[in-house]
Amino acid sequence: MLPTRQLLSPIFGLLAMAATCFAQQAATGADYVRFKPAAAGAQPRVLQGVLITGVNGGKASIKDAAGEIGYSVDTIDEVRKAAPQEWIAGSRAIESGELDKAIPLVRAVADKFRGLPVSWAQDASASLGGLLITAGKLGEAESALTAFSQAYPNAGGAVANVGKARLAAAKKQFSEAKGLAGPIVDGALSKKVVTRAESQLFGQAFYVIGQVYEGENKLPEAMDAYCKTVALFYQDRATVAAAQQRIDDLRKKGVAVP
Repeated sequence: MLPTRQLLSPIFGLLAMAATCFAQQAATGADYVRFKPAAAGAQPRVLQGVLITGVNGGKASIKDAAGEIGYSVDTIDEVRKAAPQEWIAGSRAIESGELDKAIPLVRAVADKFRGLPVSWAQDASASLGGLLITAGKLGEAESALTAFSQAYPNAGGAVANVGKARLAAAKKQFSEAKGLAGPIVDGALSKKVVTRAESQLFGQAFYVIGQVYEGENKLPEAMDAYCKTVALFYQDRATVAAAQQRIDDLRKKGVAVP
């Protein structure tokens, strides 16, 4: 008969292996990263079951069982990573108009993941500037919008232009604001189907145009723009609340609701 120690040694070995596997799994996550091919025709490198912990200095920190390494975001072609709870909670706070609650949540996500090529990270970075404008923190808003443009130079389009337009209007630079927001509102009413994100964006653009018209003393036109924000593109509650206040103020001045 074999000694007890010899009988148990395989079990101890299995337990040690299980502990090692558990430790390795605990060090990884459920994220997916595909890199751009190193050369034409080459197979792209893929990392699965990893954890993206953040972006710093243009590098995404990716953790696997062997450790954590920073990879330039410029080399990444695709990322699959679930949105963090802070972004989910921040989005709900934006929709409910809880500005004081939304700003720190969205800022935390933007500061940690800005530059990561995934939609929620881009949305958080873009949203932060708009939230800060609404809060009247124009210096911080300008820095946030600049950081967004630098991190996502190809984003452009309506998201970047509405942010810039809102900042210009807040500074009473109405000509610049009109040039940025005008084309967006011109195309908004022609869309037959509008997503929630587009509705938020269009509402902000119409609010900017309302501010522009007020600055030009075209009060009926301003009232019309504000009413479109409230009645048609009402997904951004903070913007809707601001537009409703402007409607109430204009009505006190005798401007009719269209």
